[in-house]
Amino acid sequence: MRALAILGSPRRYGNTAILTEAVLDELESLGYKKNLIYLQEKNIKYCLGCGTCLMKGYCIHKDDMQEIIEEIKRCRVLILASPVYYLNVTAQMKTFIDRMLAFGHRPSLGGYGASITVYAGVGNAENVARYLNRILKSWGIVPVGYLTAYAVLPGEVCEENIKAAKELGKKIAKAVDDKMASEITEEDLKLRDQLINLIKKYRGIMKADYEFWKEKIPKDST
Repeated sequence: MRALAILGSPRRYGNTAILTEAVLDELESLGYKKNLIYLQEKNIKYCLGCGTCLMKGYCIHKDDMQEIIEEIKRCRVLILASPVYYLNVTAQMKTFIDRMLAFGHRPSLGGYGASITVYAGVGNAENVARYLNRILKSWGIVPVGYLTAYAVLPGEVCEENIKAAKELGKKIAKAVDDKMASEITEEDLKLRDQLINLIKKYRGIMKADYEFWKEKIPKDST
């Protein structure tokens, strides 16, 4: 099985990277093949909001996102990792998330995931981690948990943080073994209803979306 981490930090060897590697190392020790994608090194263009991915099922940009998406499709575990920059994820991570819009509209990835956030004392790291897990869930991935840590200078994460990262790796592996299912919340149902209503209204335009959802839309409401 494959475990993939998407690192949104502009620092390849910063605190977020250290914790992400610790989770991946733990998963590797449990039999997973690990991989880390460092977004800073990738050519990822901004989403233009053109809607082509919703209409035709593919993006007009030809860049490194195609390679990244293929890696995501092959993995059993997906980890999203970002430091907190100005109260939320980094620009690199947000650009990546925006380009994954098609999976938010057509949640088809499956597998298990978790998030990692590191902050320097300003903002709320847990809110950012929950946001990343919410993103995973919207793609069809079961969010298992998250890890947050406080660190300012590079390499400042402590041994307790490393231990927590390894525990998160164990928790993810156990969730996979136990075939853990996502808890369906009111927020999930609300988001699903909003999405279906949008696709119903614009089904003539959002053709790829409508094909995905049409069997799930009540016949009397089409």
